[in-house]
Amino acid sequence: MSMRDATREEFKELYFRLGGGEAAGWGRAYWNEFFPDDGRTDMKYRVEEPETPEHRRMMIVTDFGVKEHRLFFLTEEAEESFFEFPGEG
Repeated sequence: MSMRDATREEFKELYFRLGGGEAAGWGRAYWNEFFPDDGRTDMKYRVEEPETPEHRRMMIVTDFGVKEHRLFFLTEEAEESFFEFPGEG
């Protein structure tokens, strides 16, 4: 699966439906802080839906350089090694 363009509403729907909610740290307070409804229209939204049921760890990247928010899912194993650098571990 690959990253695709999405509307803000689709991005928001995936965030709340698949993000795990308050228990996972992806609740309404986080949404309101980082994605305020301030009328900003210069940011794009991109999503990559889970490839398998094991892809349940939601990640969000905001890249102001290219003006986009990216939402995607990793497996638990991929998340654990996500920030490892070659030669570490």
